[in-house]
This record gives sequence, C-alpha cells and structure tokens, in this order.
Amino acid sequence: MTLPVAIPGRAEYALEHLMLDVNGTLTDRGVLLDGVGARIDRLRPAVTVHLVSADTFGTVEEIATGLGVSFARARSGADKLRRLQALGAERCAVVGNGANDELVLAAAALGIAVIGPEGASARTLMAADVVCASVLDALDLLLDPMALAATLRP
Repeated sequence: MTLPVAIPGRAEYALEHLMLDVNGTLTDRGVLLDGVGARIDRLRPAVTVHLVSADTFGTVEEIATGLGVSFARARSGADKLRRLQALGAERCAVVGNGANDELVLAAAALGIAVIGPEGASARTLMAADVVCASVLDALDLLLDPMALAATLRP
C-alpha cells in the first residue's frame, strides 16, 4: 500500500503511513469531528492509519476502534517522534495541531498542520510543510494529490 504524491521540482513521495494526532486535530474536546471517518475510510486502502495522542480526553481507544485503525498513547512530542521513526519518517505523512506535534511534522516526509476548533501551536505551524484550516481540508489534500502538488510546487 502506498500513496504516491508527485510534486514538480521536489522528490516524489511514496507514503505508506498516515500518523494522526487526535485532540484538536480529529476531535473537538474528545468528540470526533463530522466527516473524519468517511475520509479515513477512503484513505485506508492507500495508507496504514495510526492515531498517536496524549489522549487528554481519554477517548483515543474508542475513536480508533470506531475508525478501525491502530492507536498509541504518547506523553510527549519525543514519544511521537520515536513512533514516527519506527515507522520510517520518509514514508509517513503526519497531521497535527499541538505543540507536541512540532517534532513529527518537521521530521515526516509530509507534515500537515491544522488549525482546528482547539487552535494550533504557532511553532507547530512553522514546522509543517502545509497548513490547513481544518482536518477535513488536510485529509482532502491527501485524497487529491494533485491539489497537494499545487500547494507544494516550488
């Protein structure tokens, strides 16, 4: 399974994994945002989806089960980075919003920051390759690699 993304003037990505933050990214105060599940269902044939979260609201296991994806709790950005490195950062896209996502967004082949209902860390925004107004916009970019290429074209 791979999601190929060709960016003119840059290396071609062969994404195998999608790491998603939960709180403030996929959820609003622990409740999954409408439309997220349908988009993840469409992405699952192309990439392996992983939820990695500090689990502030204690809902990551329930959300992962409902989405049919794996999950892991991470206490810090360094924990998230270790998970990313185990997957192979060069084969991963990461979507997140919090300060604990800064390291993984910078290290991933493709880092997408979202400004969701819980806001976003300014340093995390600076670490990302792309910034989106919502997780739905971020997932839509992954579903339409040509739109992603238009955004990242030098």
